[in-house]
Amino acid sequence: MSPSASRPSSASRSLLAACAALLAALAAGCGSSAARGPEAGAEIASIDARLRGSFRLVRFEPEVPLEPMLASMLEFQYAHLVVRFDGKRILADSPGLHVDRAYEIRDPAWDRFKLVSYDEAGVAYEALCEFSDQGELVVHAQTPPWKGVATLRRAQ
Repeated sequence: MSPSASRPSSASRSLLAACAALLAALAAGCGSSAARGPEAGAEIASIDARLRGSFRLVRFEPEVPLEPMLASMLEFQYAHLVVRFDGKRILADSPGLHVDRAYEIRDPAWDRFKLVSYDEAGVAYEALCEFSDQGELVVHAQTPPWKGVATLRRAQ
C-alpha cells in the first residue's frame, strides 16, 4: 500500500472534522442550573436508564442551511451513523468516523435534560435533549456549524 493510500486526503480529514463537530453538537445546546438533592439523583438515574443503548441519526434540521459538502456528509450519516450511550461515554461510529467522549446528564425534568459532553481537551459542550412521544431522542444543538435540531431513533 502506498503511503498516500494509508493517509486520509485533506477532504477526508475535513469531513472527519465536520463529523466530529456534528457529534459534539449532537451531544451538546442550552439549559438551566443543575438540579440538586436525592430527587435529582433519582431523576438522573431514570434518564440514564432510558438513554443507554444505541441510536441512529434520522433527521437534522439546521438553523442555517449547511454548505453543500457538509450537507452531503450529513446525508451519508443518516444511513450509517450509530451513537451509543453507555452511562459514562458517548460513542459514535460510521465508516471513517469514530468519536468517544465522556458525558453527563444534568437538569432532569420529566422527559427533558441537559447533556454535557467533553472533548479530548476537556472542553464542555451542552445540548438540551428530550424524549419525544414517539420514543425518539430530540437534541437541540447550539454549536456551529451544527446549530439546529437533531432526531435520534433507537437502533434496532
